[in-house]
Amino acid sequence: MVFRLEIADFGAFYERTYDTAYRTALGIIREPALAADVTQEAYVAAYRHRHRYRGEAPSTAWLHRIVVNQALAALRRRRATQPVRDLSPRMAPDLAGGSVAHLALLHALDVLPARQRAAVILRYYHDYDYATIARVLDTSSTNVGAMLSRALDRLKEALEPESGAAAATER
Repeated sequence: MVFRLEIADFGAFYERTYDTAYRTALGIIREPALAADVTQEAYVAAYRHRHRYRGEAPSTAWLHRIVVNQALAALRRRRATQPVRDLSPRMAPDLAGGSVAHLALLHALDVLPARQRAAVILRYYHDYDYATIARVLDTSSTNVGAMLSRALDRLKEALEPESGAAAATER
């Protein structure tokens, strides 16, 4: 029963988790307005099904599974997504000066299929282990490793296109 206390005060749970839930949806969907809608739909679903939460994983992982499923369903309904051109109004200020690199990475995420984007966000933004990501994406840990490996290869190509061309020329 202790695990239910974590989501018993759903208003506090919402306040504490909204930013990461929204950023997860935004990372997958790539459009701020649709990500906000998906996040709200995810919270409605989480509220309706909060009695199903068993405490097998942290409440945030349970919520992220709902957010990821809602985001992937929205993409399937929509079929075609438009890349977000400027995320700076939605992102926290970057006091370290890495804004250009951060925006390049966000743009590079557009080359990934939605499930690979979700895996990357869950692993590198939320720092979930492979087993938790596997539960969220309803797949195996081995498949998560393969998805992340392929995703990182594609991101590397997207972020360093000239090095990939130079390597191909040297062969």
